[in-house]
Amino acid sequence: MNDKKTSLIIFVASVLAGVLFTYLSADSDIPQTAPVTKADQKWRIGYYEGGYYEDYEGGLRALVDGLAELEWIEPLEIPAFDKDTRLIWEYLAQNVTSPYIEFVADAYWSAGWDETVRRQNRRAAMQRLTTVGGIDVMIAMGTWAGQDLANDEHTVPTMVLTSSGPVQAGIIASVEDSGRDHIVAECDPQRYLRQIRLFHDIVGFERLGVVHDNTADGKVYANLADLQTVAAERDFEVIECYARDVGVEERIYRQELITCYQELAPQIDALWIGAHQGEDPAFMPEILAPLFAHDVATWAQAGLPAVKRGALLSITQQDYAAAGHWYAQTLAKILNGARPRDLNQVFELPNHVIINQETARRINFELPAGLVEIADQTFDTIEGE
Repeated sequence: MNDKKTSLIIFVASVLAGVLFTYLSADSDIPQTAPVTKADQKWRIGYYEGGYYEDYEGGLRALVDGLAELEWIEPLEIPAFDKDTRLIWEYLAQNVTSPYIEFVADAYWSAGWDETVRRQNRRAAMQRLTTVGGIDVMIAMGTWAGQDLANDEHTVPTMVLTSSGPVQAGIIASVEDSGRDHIVAECDPQRYLRQIRLFHDIVGFERLGVVHDNTADGKVYANLADLQTVAAERDFEVIECYARDVGVEERIYRQELITCYQELAPQIDALWIGAHQGEDPAFMPEILAPLFAHDVATWAQAGLPAVKRGALLSITQQDYAAAGHWYAQTLAKILNGARPRDLNQVFELPNHVIINQETARRINFELPAGLVEIADQTFDTIEGE
């Protein structure tokens, strides 16, 4: 095995070992997490998201499993629903058995990625949290949710989960301090930096493409700041293309995304697939066609669903169990009286390498043999073709 391949394997192994150590040592001095009753009624939990996203559903299901592990609720098997967290929330409100907490049926907001609905939901949520009351903790799932609820207009303890770059998005003041007593946000400040560096180590690209909505939020969803940081370190070029994301119809954001891929493909040797709506794995492999034609290597932020459908590489969590454990512990600490601002915000998921070997063949890319050996999952077909 040559030195480059050996170094790559050592690097990947150290990344995986490092995040696992962080997870295992995260509970060293935690506040109380045992179930505790509220004097007058059950603890009441609410939920807020910008729209459906697979990680939001996975995070919510994992939180429920984590609460069952901590014995806050009875174990519960949540049925499969078709990309709709509202149905999951309604199921929880009706079926969770617990003397301690309840999921409040009418304390659920999702904007469906519509800016107008988002503004309406924010007003309704603020009224509920400041006037009507009756909510003890809010689950803010994702960047939009964090931006809408991390403010000084209310004081209800709020957990911001699965957001992209919560510091860059203005949700929290820093990784060490949320900046508000009632806010705690899940953070992994090195997550995408690690992935971009690993992508570069594997592919060695000189021109990396990225598509994003030319807005502050669009740049956060595309990890643009992290891409530029690593580009400065490694001396490669980031080539941007703009495609509208939210606030337009699906046919428009899809077409603008496809047009960007067509324009970028002849100019780049690698592409970072971010969280633009047009980059949803459901639209693959169709949108990847120009990248295949020009032998462009791809790394997908979406992880497993995207790699199954044609992205070359990603690192993804193997399951949500670790996240659910951390989410449930954080919620339990709050219900035991901890101030959200005082809680640790850093959580690094145990990550796992996934590869699509058919995509590698399609773009004439030779995967390092050692990388294939240590990969957690590999695929030999492109789903959807």
